[in-house]
Amino acid sequence: MHKKAKSLLLACSALSGNAVLLPVLMLAALSAQNQAQAGVVSGQVTDRASGAAIGGAVLSLGGRTVVSGRDGRYAFPDLPAGKYDLSVRVGDGAPVRQPVEIPAQGDARSDVVLAGVAASGVGEVVVTGQKERDRSIVDQMAAPGTVSVLTAEAMKRNPDTNVAEALARLPGVAVATNATSGSPSQGNHNGVDAAGRGQGEFVSLRGMDPEYNVNLINGANVAEGMPYGRQVELSLLPPFGMDKVVVSKTSTPDMDGDAVGGTFDFRTHSAFDFDAPLLRVYAQGTLSGRALDYGLDAGGGIGQVEVADRFGPDKRFGAYVTAYYGKRNFVSSMQDYQVGQWEFLQTTSEQGASAPGVDKASNLLLTSLNAQFTRGTQERYGGNLSLDWQGDATSLHLRTTYAKSDIRQEVYQKGLQADGYSAATQLSNGLYLNAESDADEHYWFETAPEVSELMTSQLGGTTHLDRLTLDYDVFYSWGQNSAPDHAEFAYQTGGLGSPFLLTYNSAGYPIPVLTAAQRAYFNNTANYTAIDGSGEFTESYSEQRKLGAHLDATYQMGDGLLDYIKAGAKMVDSHRFAYSRDYSDLQPYPAGSSLASNPYIQDGQLSAIIPGVYDYTVPLGDGDGLSAALKKLAYQRTLSADDYNGNTLRGGEAVYAAYIMAGIKRDGWEVIPGLRFEHTRIANTYWNTASGDGQVSSWQSNSTVYNEALPSLHVNYRPDDGGVYRAAIWTSYMRPALYQLGGGSQTSLNSDGTISITQGNPNLKPTESVNYDLSGEWVLDTGTHLMAGAFYKALSHYLYDRGTDYHASAVAQTGVSSISQPVNGGSGHVYGIELTANQELRTLAPGALDGFSLGGNLTLQQAAVHLNSSGIEDTSPMQGTPHVLFNASLSYDRGGFDTTLSYRYSGDSLVRYRFGTFGGNALNEWLRATQRLDLSAGYTFATGLQVGFAVQNLLDDYSYYRTIGRTANAIPEIVEPGRSYMFNATYTY
Repeated sequence: MHKKAKSLLLACSALSGNAVLLPVLMLAALSAQNQAQAGVVSGQVTDRASGAAIGGAVLSLGGRTVVSGRDGRYAFPDLPAGKYDLSVRVGDGAPVRQPVEIPAQGDARSDVVLAGVAASGVGEVVVTGQKERDRSIVDQMAAPGTVSVLTAEAMKRNPDTNVAEALARLPGVAVATNATSGSPSQGNHNGVDAAGRGQGEFVSLRGMDPEYNVNLINGANVAEGMPYGRQVELSLLPPFGMDKVVVSKTSTPDMDGDAVGGTFDFRTHSAFDFDAPLLRVYAQGTLSGRALDYGLDAGGGIGQVEVADRFGPDKRFGAYVTAYYGKRNFVSSMQDYQVGQWEFLQTTSEQGASAPGVDKASNLLLTSLNAQFTRGTQERYGGNLSLDWQGDATSLHLRTTYAKSDIRQEVYQKGLQADGYSAATQLSNGLYLNAESDADEHYWFETAPEVSELMTSQLGGTTHLDRLTLDYDVFYSWGQNSAPDHAEFAYQTGGLGSPFLLTYNSAGYPIPVLTAAQRAYFNNTANYTAIDGSGEFTESYSEQRKLGAHLDATYQMGDGLLDYIKAGAKMVDSHRFAYSRDYSDLQPYPAGSSLASNPYIQDGQLSAIIPGVYDYTVPLGDGDGLSAALKKLAYQRTLSADDYNGNTLRGGEAVYAAYIMAGIKRDGWEVIPGLRFEHTRIANTYWNTASGDGQVSSWQSNSTVYNEALPSLHVNYRPDDGGVYRAAIWTSYMRPALYQLGGGSQTSLNSDGTISITQGNPNLKPTESVNYDLSGEWVLDTGTHLMAGAFYKALSHYLYDRGTDYHASAVAQTGVSSISQPVNGGSGHVYGIELTANQELRTLAPGALDGFSLGGNLTLQQAAVHLNSSGIEDTSPMQGTPHVLFNASLSYDRGGFDTTLSYRYSGDSLVRYRFGTFGGNALNEWLRATQRLDLSAGYTFATGLQVGFAVQNLLDDYSYYRTIGRTANAIPEIVEPGRSYMFNATYTY
């Protein structure tokens, strides 16, 4: 029977001092009060015909999930008194439901007898006492390859703002706050602007950057809306509305072959996932601690509604719908450095090469200071729809998802630009000691908007024809990413009038040495005048559309050695369109006019751009007003054909795949050999900008064809003691991004009559990888879950990100002096180990530690590549490979009360190679190690109400710290997003 809807109100208030502990203490008191009312539901799952116990059955009750042991027994401890519906599912079968009631005092027993279920073969997975973690462990151990599973229940336990951050709690997964950890080819996604939004956006797996992963939603390939690469912006997706995320770290032949890192499959709910009709309302209020520090808008929130029901004859039809809407304010403190505004302290000539015998990284001199802060809002909304029909032999489904994120961001900078005031002193040994004799004082203001959308729709089904099973679907996906109205302008004063000197505080910030008078002058808005032509307006847009279909056929062979044969085919046809247009030298206000008179700087003034670090006042502006004014000026200007079309790219990519594989099972062994073949056709259209007499700009095109044969072999062994052992050898590849194959080109006629060409390279080879994997996973009766694995990837034709710069390759061609284009590197490798352990502490000290559990994972990985590029050592680290990833959590779950203290650590990783005079691995750009400690607590009432409270970044750590040189601190980029506070409530009807 359906319950009537009830209203739900969630109020949020600012926290200070020890008030943070109040909700935790209140929930603890509620927990103690309700301990006496908690009971245990236990029983045994058996087969009606044979009476045999059924192990591995998945049972759900009261929002929790457990799995029956090998003897068919199960238990739900510490449930509040009340009436429940118990759901039991075996394998992929439909769930069986039966009511159960826990009395006010005492326990309840509910045995389950199933009809038509074969007991043999089901009990290979034994999980006891793991509660909601059971579902992920069952999926992991039953999978044909090495996988990690993130369930909806696990996502709810931690205060993660999106799915990307939640995934970083899995072994081998790292999260980045910007594209490719700060790749310059990603425009506004690069550096501190994107990092200042205070959330993870992209994930890498096993040391491979995001573009090396395949991303799916319910098995359908997701559109890649990013402008220059193959990444998918996962920050679009909130950490709810998902049933689970399956991360496949090895690929069998029935999976896409272009997954060198792995495959992320985001799976949404259907009505058949729930025990009974569902109406659930979720609300969360948020507070930005950094915004409170600045006295700016700090509040936000998100709400979600879920509805699910089954109807029709025999309840064969199901519908699930969810929708959400949220808005948050974010504020971050930032320190940035500008390209080229640094040099060496000791040099062979004035501002020249680093002195011989001196470590380059320790010889760096910062020649500018850029104190920044950013503020903004992110509005996001979307939803999922699932329609299902389950017949006797055929089941059909329609799945549709949509997500949109709209970010309006402003960035402010108060800076000292000393570059250009060189005051080198020649030493007695002939070397030079560099310094800066003065510095200009700058004020800079920009908008950094971003609008992203992602939609997928899939129609498919499964048909059973005796021993033959057919799986099929057609799907469509569309994604876009745009920066629709980026605007900026700048002001400056005269010089300091004294040498530019820097010190560094204990937190790593560069601190300029200023007198009181200099600081007062620096802070006086009336002293700043507009820089001529400093206004700039840019607009960019990128989208991709994918249409695909697949058919899989599995034939069960019977009782022989060969268990099954599986074959299939898949087609994915995608189209990409991207452009970026820049309008520079705009003047929305008279050159030389005062900053104090600017109509777009009328929103108050901060007393400190970074409290406690830089006490420099900064006037706030009207970003929308500035964007509108600059857009009006920009649209009054007619761009040349070269400026209008120069950064435009249209491309099509069609991938056709076929595969065959087999399953051999005998005495706990499973062997899966197979072969996949993929044929790819890529066509690009781009603009060629020509200069020089007789050269004419025009549209040009090129095409590329790839054929990849991808053999693989997986071997699994599942003994009777609740463990699985795996070994796999599989092959994969990554196609170059369309921009690398056919980016906009330039043709220049040189004075000597030769021609220089800059262009994409349609002859690029895909990066190929032979992958090796060994792992073991065990579940013990002591409430212990363990996993250990090792992997090795042998790469060839490695492609690395040089941004929009091309590598010049020598060309022997009459009339052509040089061609600059992207080229393949050489070989490389990535290897590492992954360790996971989860332990219920009640088995170690019954009574004293009931309800407590401890878990964590550790990933250690190393990578090296041969880039075959001048200015870089022959063997170099690989971009985007954190050397250490570590997660740990301590949880308490009993009597309706649950709390989790979680810790996340990500080690340093290389983000960009240095080239030319300043080249070499010593001056590569590195993203330094970061950490985050989170606390969450909640209480579940018997009425169906859940309330919770969480603190993200409890220790107020940096979220982003980037330097030139792996250990040098002279030239830092820093982002501090502060703490975030979350208050949530869920009511299930």
